Amino acid sequence: MMNSSVILAHIDPVTRREQTLAEHSEKTARLCEKYCEKIGMAKLGRLVGLLHDSGKATNAFQQYLETSNESLRGKIPHSFCGARYSLQMGESNSAIEKLTAEFLATAICAHHSGLPDVTGVDASDNLHRRAWPEKEVHYEEALEGFFRDIPRESLTLLFQEAQKETANFCTKIRNICGEIPPATRNQTFYFMLGLIQRYLFSCLIDADRYDTFLFEAQQKAEPEPNLPELWSRLAANLEEHLKNFPLDTPINRKRREISDQCYAFSRHATGIFRLSVPTGSGKTMASLRYALNCAKQNGKERIFYIAPYKSILDQNAEEIRKALKIHDDTILLEHHSDVVVDTDDAKVAARYRLLTERWNTPMILTTAVQFLNTLFDGRSACARRMHSLANSVIILDEFQAFPVKCTDMLNAALNFLAYACNCSVVLCTATQPESEEIPVPLLFGEPSQMTSRLEETFAAFRRTRTVDKTSDGPLSAEQLADFALERLALCDNLLMVFNTKAAAKAVYRSLTERMNQQPPEERIPIFCLTTSQCAQHRMDLIREIQSRLADGRPRANRMICVSTQLIEAGVDLSFQCVVRSFAGLDSAAQAAGRCNRHGESTCRDVFLVRCAEENLSRLQDIQRAQEAADQVLQDFRGNSAQFHEELLSPEAVRRYYHYYFDLQRAQLNYPVTEKDDPALFAPTSLFDLLSVNSLAKKFTREHRVSLPAHPIHQAYATAGRIFQAIDNSGTDVIVPYGAGEDLIQQLYAKPDLSVLPKLLRQAQRYSVNLFPYERSQLEEFRAIDIIEDVGVMVLRKEFYSMDLGVQMQREEMDSLIV
Repeated sequence: MMNSSVILAHIDPVTRREQTLAEHSEKTARLCEKYCEKIGMAKLGRLVGLLHDSGKATNAFQQYLETSNESLRGKIPHSFCGARYSLQMGESNSAIEKLTAEFLATAICAHHSGLPDVTGVDASDNLHRRAWPEKEVHYEEALEGFFRDIPRESLTLLFQEAQKETANFCTKIRNICGEIPPATRNQTFYFMLGLIQRYLFSCLIDADRYDTFLFEAQQKAEPEPNLPELWSRLAANLEEHLKNFPLDTPINRKRREISDQCYAFSRHATGIFRLSVPTGSGKTMASLRYALNCAKQNGKERIFYIAPYKSILDQNAEEIRKALKIHDDTILLEHHSDVVVDTDDAKVAARYRLLTERWNTPMILTTAVQFLNTLFDGRSACARRMHSLANSVIILDEFQAFPVKCTDMLNAALNFLAYACNCSVVLCTATQPESEEIPVPLLFGEPSQMTSRLEETFAAFRRTRTVDKTSDGPLSAEQLADFALERLALCDNLLMVFNTKAAAKAVYRSLTERMNQQPPEERIPIFCLTTSQCAQHRMDLIREIQSRLADGRPRANRMICVSTQLIEAGVDLSFQCVVRSFAGLDSAAQAAGRCNRHGESTCRDVFLVRCAEENLSRLQDIQRAQEAADQVLQDFRGNSAQFHEELLSPEAVRRYYHYYFDLQRAQLNYPVTEKDDPALFAPTSLFDLLSVNSLAKKFTREHRVSLPAHPIHQAYATAGRIFQAIDNSGTDVIVPYGAGEDLIQQLYAKPDLSVLPKLLRQAQRYSVNLFPYERSQLEEFRAIDIIEDVGVMVLRKEFYSMDLGVQMQREEMDSLIV
């Protein structure tokens, strides 16, 4: 029995300020209600907010708060109470009642520890275990104390209203899934039920943590922006910026036509739409023009610009800020791992962390990794952002570059966001993958294309001619160097793009040897760009290349650039000739986008070659892409007219994706095995774990046990633990390039803990990610040193080349520093 008349949720350990449980519950409930209202589940949101901390109304928890005993943190549970009460409210035979109760219980029991496996792959009833823990938890005492301030009758009424919302939402997603092929319809329906659960969880943890933050920081909630005024102002700024774009050439006039079509399309506010336009057609500004005017006309809350690579984001973020005249992170947040908040002001740094945790600004520029983590990663910090996506415009740039293994999950999630969360989703790409034939297709709006006359548009931007040299067979590094020099006799500069770092370095060395044999007056610069160089090194090289290409003096722009495919992502360069090592047609199209980019000449050549130096055994996606592209090449040789005599025509790319997704069909649902997680006892997929959890059902059959009596059985924790948007198996090492050398010395000097975070953030630009085999090889040469007190790895200076970056073999370095 509670002794005090006031039940507390928080006590500030320093000032001893108090926040009552009633106050915290009400404020959390209001925020949850507001977030959930966007998808028609306001009552469910209010109820979960009220119940989430009800377990704090016990003497044991109140004494813990009073003593501020850190040794007891996490040892006196409180989330069990609201979870158990919710499940008890749903004990009838009504499926909707049970589902509503489970949504509430799962979110509440997870709000400190993350979404659990409702049903484990071993058919264990984890949700029941969370709500009925083995330790003594004083459930009745907690309810009695909680009901002093929150009447039981009000909760019962809310639960009844919440059931209606659940029923309506189930009808909505059932209608969405009606357009999904029968083979995957049931899985997709349950997957979307899981997304409702994640959305509710997102609302709760953000509301709970934000209210707690405001209490601890003694701050008031930031005022809501005047969105109609903001969207109008930013749209006007963009129109003013676009007026400065010249209309002096056919290509520039076509860019304006595409932009105008996107502007006219802004009345379409809900659905999934394609912006399929050629590389170099101004799709970033065109999509932004659509987004701002769509938000302005249709009351959207946010605009997201999402790019697959940080290099695209870096370039476009600067362009967007300039075009919109934005200099304030309260309006536009740039969120990715390389962002450095270079400040000594702890409040500024803390504010940036809060913004990235919440995605609460009107405009967010982020990466595919952060977006996919928000949807699928098991960490609460990632899930917290999900509700911010509702009622927004979401621009996915270079959509073809998103991970293939995420296709089924991502397509289902985008369908959910568009048609259940009132979003407008724009897929931007020059090489749009078709969706109709894959297991979980995207459900496009009507019309699906934002621009008209697709073939005509691509023809207007056709600035290159694709020349197939793959029939010449695999060429050695020496042969490719000779080929490049032959082409250079007919132009001033040339780009060569390879699928692996090893191939790029081998060709670079062969070219360097040949150039050193030339008379000094005939030698030209040769550049190499790979991920063996740190980000700052690559940025410096790209700026030098851009400067040389822009130099109009005779012979001043003569050069060869050898690169991996990193140059195909968001790097605004225009070469006179491009040689692309054979991969998918999407890669060829991206490489072609770096050739004659602004129509400097009537037409330039892009050569497709095979490289004997490339080992693709670890790059199965590229292998499949090659196979699919090979089939298109065969079709092209048989009848080139069907592709309008162009290997990179929209029809050829459509055919390529048809073959590619057919070859990749087994990979689209994110397959996993025991190697990915020891809890798995048989192969399955993340799409399955997050929908019907077939492994749990398989376990019940094999062990003759019953499946827990839940309406849904998602294994959220297992799937979230396994999920990786990209392979994170590598290790970062700080390299002695430029300012990186000084940073390393500062880290060796055991800096004060107050400045260490700033140094580590700065070091991100001077780090290289090593694969496990690369790290092992460098450790054999004692090339890596670990600064134990700081917990970072640094590379010895003699193993970093100013030409090629990290070098793997000592003799390699010896030859470079002679």
